[in-house]
Amino acid sequence: MQFYGLKKCVFCADIYVMNPENFTSEDEAALRNTLKRCSPETIENAVQLKKTGDKALLDSVVIGIIERFAEDDKKALLHTGDDSIDMVKDLELDSLTMVEIVLLVEDALGVSVNQEDMASLHTLADIKAYIKSRVA
Repeated sequence: MQFYGLKKCVFCADIYVMNPENFTSEDEAALRNTLKRCSPETIENAVQLKKTGDKALLDSVVIGIIERFAEDDKKALLHTGDDSIDMVKDLELDSLTMVEIVLLVEDALGVSVNQEDMASLHTLADIKAYIKSRVA
């Protein structure tokens, strides 16, 4: 698992701190490859997040990653601004797809998601808050 432009926090074994100065052109190419099936907007936002450390881009990257796995007729839900969207009930994502989403988020954002925590992530708000807490 790669953590692009990140350094390991000396106090926390599984939390990584963004360090834009360490984000190389090789890291950018690898990140673009990791997110190649996501929208161009998601890829560009992820690259800018890594280059600048601008955490305001986190939500759009997370939504873009989830959107990559959602069925076409469900994708519009992610852009309504409603954070109460339920991953299983509203987007009809199964547990295997949720694992794939978590793995891609971990790779792209350099966060580690605990298996126990994953069971409590039901809504878009839950996921956004969790990712923000892990990146902070």
